Amino acid sequence: MRIVRASACLTTVAILLSEGASLAAAAPALDCTTEANILSRDQSELPKLEFASPQDRPPYCITLETNMAFAGRVKAHVAHCPGSDFAAAATDWARMQTVYSKLFSQRRCKRAL
Repeated sequence: MRIVRASACLTTVAILLSEGASLAAAAPALDCTTEANILSRDQSELPKLEFASPQDRPPYCITLETNMAFAGRVKAHVAHCPGSDFAAAATDWARMQTVYSKLFSQRRCKRAL
């Protein structure tokens, strides 16, 4: 009886996973202009490292991590949309991601995102 239930559970999981994958594939990809506009808006809302103090560890670490994640988004966007306005800034964001990562490690920050 347990083997039948386990088999039924595995079948159900496989069906759900395949349906989720097909839904993800069917979802329309954002066009490059829309994606760039979203990045521009999000960039304007990024927390500024100048206002975060290393002595205020949690806010400082969250600021670093947020900016590192944004740099990753820029990198992914430019890989997908090489003609984007963000292409020129991608190198700077990659450099800052490295700097933020070092500070994140030096301050013994823990990932929150």
